[in-house]
Amino acid sequence: MTGFFTQVFVPGPFSGPLTYSASTPIEPGCRVRVPLGHRSVVGLVAGPGELSDHHEPIKPIEACLDETPLVDPGSLALAAFAARYYFAAPGDLVLGGLPKPLREGKPTPKAVSLEGHGQRSQFSRTQAQGDAIDTISGALGQFRPILLQGVTGSGKTQVFIDAIHAAIATGQQTLLLIPEIGLTGRLAERIAEQLSGRYQVMHSGRTPLERARAFIAAQQGEIDLLIGTRSCLLTPLPRLGLILVDEEHDGSYSARDLAVMRAKQANCPIVLASATPSLESWVQANQGRYQRLRLPSRASGIEAPTLRLIDARADRPKDGLTQAALHAIEHTLQRQEQALVFLNRRGYAPVLYCGECGWSPTCRHCDAKPSVHQHPRTLWCHHCDTRQALPPHCPNCGHPELLRLGEGTERLADQLSQHFSETPVIRVDRDSTVRKRAFEALLAPVLAGEPCILVGTQMLAKGHDFDRLTTVIVADADQGLLGTDFRSLEHFSQLLTQVAGRAGRRDVRGQVLIQTHRPESPWFPLLLGQDYDALARAMLTERQQMGWPPTTHLAVLRARGPDPNATLAALAPIASSLKGQDVQVLGPAPAPMERRNRQYHAQCVVVGERGALHRALRATGPWLYRRAGKVLIQLDVDPWDLW
Repeated sequence: MTGFFTQVFVPGPFSGPLTYSASTPIEPGCRVRVPLGHRSVVGLVAGPGELSDHHEPIKPIEACLDETPLVDPGSLALAAFAARYYFAAPGDLVLGGLPKPLREGKPTPKAVSLEGHGQRSQFSRTQAQGDAIDTISGALGQFRPILLQGVTGSGKTQVFIDAIHAAIATGQQTLLLIPEIGLTGRLAERIAEQLSGRYQVMHSGRTPLERARAFIAAQQGEIDLLIGTRSCLLTPLPRLGLILVDEEHDGSYSARDLAVMRAKQANCPIVLASATPSLESWVQANQGRYQRLRLPSRASGIEAPTLRLIDARADRPKDGLTQAALHAIEHTLQRQEQALVFLNRRGYAPVLYCGECGWSPTCRHCDAKPSVHQHPRTLWCHHCDTRQALPPHCPNCGHPELLRLGEGTERLADQLSQHFSETPVIRVDRDSTVRKRAFEALLAPVLAGEPCILVGTQMLAKGHDFDRLTTVIVADADQGLLGTDFRSLEHFSQLLTQVAGRAGRRDVRGQVLIQTHRPESPWFPLLLGQDYDALARAMLTERQQMGWPPTTHLAVLRARGPDPNATLAALAPIASSLKGQDVQVLGPAPAPMERRNRQYHAQCVVVGERGALHRALRATGPWLYRRAGKVLIQLDVDPWDLW
């Protein structure tokens, strides 16, 4: 056999690259077309290969698609590290980082960059901001993890902007990661207003061609700043000198630790920014592994909003809102200001119920009740997306009137429109923003400062700066306090802090009213005290007592299949094998929602020290596309939740 052996990452359940032959050497990072089974796929060259005694006949590479590497060695190494740590398929990871046209083997498009306006702000810089900017700028050229812990409205974005300029001044690129696409547009605009350089934005809301052009602009060093969601973490940046992670606590950041690893590879600082850091990052800062920078006050000089509980047992809500909440909104509108009603539950009502016979619908495919949606009139399961027509009467007893229990954002918005008929009520949730640019269109009157009422989910909780918004109503605090996951309180406290931070960011001190049926909860004094460090210490103590992260590490084995007994049986021998090692095993047991999307789910939680956990998992592998009959078994390392 003549020629060269080449290792190629291909999509599929492979623990490493596959070996192919080539007539000439091909550089790592180039795309190639290779045979795989009975089809032809696009792969990415990992490096030179060697012939093994146990290989099947080596197949030749069909075509090389790039004259120069598309992906740099650092991105390939990061994907390989992630595959080892998360027991994932490296080919899926490295190819998943490519925009769709490039992943499909299409020619590389022309690089396109956007130009910043270069108008430096003359304001929104405190002493703490200046100190933070100096520290980050001074860390350029070295690996240093920094936790930027600043209260909402403290000017973290301005710190980002000045740090980006410092990187540009030294010829370096910046990667800015944000948790969701809803935040990209406004943040990009704010940064572009002051940016003296070129930038691009990458997220799933852009067209495949736009993403491909942004990828090439980054890869060729044609931009100074790349703004994007976690999907752009593996995008090549040849002059990478700074990584910024906004809202680092957000649950969509399974990639936060990988961002730290990328900064280490690039020998550059990484700034993890949040008003409410994840307990993992908070502990790292406490132990001195991360440098903590604080922004303790709002950049505007306005005090933090006042937080007050409304006892919903005494002031009983009507259609979701108490009289105290309605009065607060009314007074806000009289002052020509804006109010936000926060409810993290979309739809009209979570339950449809027959008061005559007790009938209530269930989803055909899940152990869940479908939510009532008024526009269009449907029963909609938010877990599997199954929709069915809203019945005109009880299908069990024929009673003509069905009750709609509880509130969603749709119902709240309808009721507020009736109560405040002359005021615009703007609903912002996943349903109202499904069309392209709908999010920006909905927020236009809010940003213009017009008196209005916002009703929305967590889409409104983060990153938005509304000058005239002074009142926030949290319609259902109990929803967050009563969660079953061990991170429920952490998630709720972060969400509450974020949504409260929307109030009073400019000229007037804001107010936050929190409706609850459990005002005696021992957590409320800490939540109302607005001292996140005190709250974090209390949560950490509880985690230590219970043996949950960040004091330990977790992995969850998840099984799903058409039969509930089979899913449990598939996990039993794996759990038995793990119990003989230096880890704690909880389960197997049915998942919190056992039947979901026509499948039965079971799980097994493995707890232990990081090294012991990985040794045990390696010993009981392999994990890629593991099956037991009709049951699929998947491994989730460092899960964000236990669902």
